[in-house]
Amino acid sequence: MSKSFDAVALALDSIQGFSDDEREAVVEFLKIGRARAAAARTAPAAAVTVLADRVFTWPEFDRWQAIFAERGTFPARWDGLQVVPAPQTSLAARAAYRLRKLDLLFEWLDTLRRGATALGHYTRQGIRARIVQQEDGLRCAVCESFNGHEVGHGGDTVPPIHPGCRCVLMAVTAAPHDERTGPHARRRLRASF
Repeated sequence: MSKSFDAVALALDSIQGFSDDEREAVVEFLKIGRARAAAARTAPAAAVTVLADRVFTWPEFDRWQAIFAERGTFPARWDGLQVVPAPQTSLAARAAYRLRKLDLLFEWLDTLRRGATALGHYTRQGIRARIVQQEDGLRCAVCESFNGHEVGHGGDTVPPIHPGCRCVLMAVTAAPHDERTGPHARRRLRASF
């Protein structure tokens, strides 16, 4: 397994309610790409689809659910996940919630993989990287304190900072020598997705 999927496997270890085979199917699903797997109806996609029918425990989600609920503000990607359905909620509503939560899990795992890949690439190239919030008008108060924070390989905090996080790693590169004077003398940031 590549180092980028080590982060995914480690995160999956904290999920309760999935068998080892299902965890492997999730990793395979992410390897071939969520969209391609769903379109082709490949075996990993079929194996992963059954996960939507089951209640699973995701401690990182639960931790952030409590933080966001306490603050009274949820990130945009948490649409439909602000309130955990009560046992008396209809089966359809609970199933929709589980499916939305599962989708957020896959997105989070994929973002972990991409972040680990980008940081590994930057580290091998000797390039510094910073956490940058995406400017989509829906700023996350939790991520605000990490905006511009420089990280290195083995850093303690890298995106995604929380499930649904839209922060990205950006390389910090020096401007070419002939651009170091004048209005473009600042350091440039190169996005990594």
